[in-house]
Amino acid sequence: MSQKLVSTIFKQISTLFITKLKIDSEVQQKNIQLKREKLSEVYLNLTSIINSFPNESPSDILQEIKYSPHYLSENFDAILISLDYQIEDYKNQLSNINITYSQKNDISTEISNREHAKNQIVTIRDKYYEAKDKFDDWYLSSKNIFDLYAHQNVKNQLAVFKIVIHNTFISGYSSKNIDNPLENNIKICRQNLIMSIRNDLGIK
Repeated sequence: MSQKLVSTIFKQISTLFITKLKIDSEVQQKNIQLKREKLSEVYLNLTSIINSFPNESPSDILQEIKYSPHYLSENFDAILISLDYQIEDYKNQLSNINITYSQKNDISTEISNREHAKNQIVTIRDKYYEAKDKFDDWYLSSKNIFDLYAHQNVKNQLAVFKIVIHNTFISGYSSKNIDNPLENNIKICRQNLIMSIRNDLGIK
């Protein structure tokens, strides 16, 4: 086989290889563009919703209260009622003329702590139910597109996020240290989900 023929064959193979790479790249770009078109709004709405979930649960708040009621299964209102009973009891103790100044201060602190806890739990409750309702609406309206186009890693991360939300607000677990994002399960799962969404859309 002559050198010229070998050179010609090599050039043809190289051309075919380069052409295939170009076609594959174009197909990949088209797939990415199609994914972005189909999922951008779905992902944008999902990101907004998961960011609206509170970072702490009533269990986190109640850890700071002595003899606090136990939060479980979205019993926000029952917790608030229990705290009201405790506040009423402490106020009755304040009317005792035999208590010392130190005891009076301690009781006043317990009342103040419970009033503050009630305000926090009401805020958490309202944010949780609003986010939960929005997520349910999103799932009903976007499930088909999400199931069809979303990367498996995004689906996995969303499943983990849902488990953490269930554990925190249904099972009554603590969300861990709310002051340190690295120790807060909700924040960690939220960030992992957002990162998987960015990767799926090819956002660096």
